[in-house]
Amino acid sequence: MEPLKPQQRAGIRGASPAAAPTDIDEYERLLAEQFVEDPDVPAAPAITTLRDEREARLQELHRRLFGSTSSPGDQEP
Repeated sequence: MEPLKPQQRAGIRGASPAAAPTDIDEYERLLAEQFVEDPDVPAAPAITTLRDEREARLQELHRRLFGSTSSPGDQEP
C-alpha cells in the first residue's frame, strides 16, 4: 500500500469538505494496519474485538471521505 499523494489528498478534501486531514491520516494508518495482519492466523478474543472496532472505524471514515457505504475491502479491483 502506498501513501496517498498530495493531489489525491486534495481531491478527497475537495469532494468531501467535512473531511479533516486527520481523517485521511487515520484512514491510511488503519488500512496499513489491516494490510500487515495475517487474516488466517487465529486471534485472541481481545484482538478480534480490536479488529472489529478498526473495521467499524474504517467504514465510518470511508463514508466521510468518499461518501460511500461500502467498505474498502468490498471494492473490486
